[in-house]
Amino acid sequence: MIEEANIKYILTIFDNIKALNAKEVESFYYDLLSVRVIVPSGEGRSKGALSIACSEIAKMNKGKIILDRSDIGFPGRDLYEAAPLIRNKYGPMSLLINSGSGKALIPLIDAQKLGQYISETGNVKDYRIDVVTSDPESPLGKLGARYGSIVNLKGQIIQENSSEVKEFRETGILTDIFELGSAVLYQAIAEAMNKDASADTIFSNIENIFKEIQEIFEDKSSIEFIKKVVEDLEKRSICFLGGLGSGLEVARMTAVRIGHIKRVLGDAVYVIRDVNLPTPRPGDIFIVISYSGETEVVVGWCKNFKKMGGKVISIVGNKNSPIYSLSDYSYVINSPYIKGEPNRFYLKAAFLLSPLPLFLAERIEKRGLRLPDYILSWYHSIISII
Repeated sequence: MIEEANIKYILTIFDNIKALNAKEVESFYYDLLSVRVIVPSGEGRSKGALSIACSEIAKMNKGKIILDRSDIGFPGRDLYEAAPLIRNKYGPMSLLINSGSGKALIPLIDAQKLGQYISETGNVKDYRIDVVTSDPESPLGKLGARYGSIVNLKGQIIQENSSEVKEFRETGILTDIFELGSAVLYQAIAEAMNKDASADTIFSNIENIFKEIQEIFEDKSSIEFIKKVVEDLEKRSICFLGGLGSGLEVARMTAVRIGHIKRVLGDAVYVIRDVNLPTPRPGDIFIVISYSGETEVVVGWCKNFKKMGGKVISIVGNKNSPIYSLSDYSYVINSPYIKGEPNRFYLKAAFLLSPLPLFLAERIEKRGLRLPDYILSWYHSIISII
């Protein structure tokens, strides 16, 4: 079905993951196992991909303490100041960075500050900088190699600009290949970590994850669901996305992708709980991601949205749930989950939603609306701050 739907970038993602250097992955994995605290760092959707896994790691029976730099209680103005406080209060830490370009500003500042602290104290035992990037020679790649570990994960191939939207189905857009690939890697690592398994298990986890994602796209109803969502997105309306925890990260990643295309139509895309949210109007759509389909806050959002005349579209893991019942239509992702273990549902949801801008862009061009050159150029470039 992936071939039939012509979304071959998903196959490329897994080809790239399978081509990972086993020794790099092993070193990276044991670095993360050795610490008590993980400080995730990234920008935009790269941060989202990392945050999905970190949210699962924080909930695992054998997980880690996750301290996000954006948390109000983060102990310090920067990593130089925070490093000794984190070590004294919690234990050894890893600054875990996800950046395809290896040049993202916020992670670079974090890494430079922590690198400075490690150099001045000589303490290489309690502090790590672990990086996943497509460019080992980038500033972040070099800092990872010096102070911790680095995994070289291929991203998009630089291509000549093209006016053919259909070509994006080969490559994905907006660095999809790196971001979704890194999300799979982190999920596989989390699953191995929770079982105290060897690094070899990571690759078998990746194979298993790929099979489950293939099953989603082999289900004809998944493509029908995507096309139905695209039909609603094509209409003049505001699109809202939402969820909690990992669901919120999937919503944010998807909102960035859809937003660039919706703006061509003069519309906007918002993530629930972000600042400056407008009041929904009749005809607006709300895409919600929830494994249980029962989270009270999210159920409340759906009820309010329906009262205002909006349309609720959901991705859930439970058909017998309030959110499923409230939805105008829904897609159910089968993802068995045991409390205390990492859940694959949110990773699968990110993959399910990833073709939306591709199908939407194609429909827009078929109707005679040409996408702006800056979007076309962006599609075919891995040059990004993310």
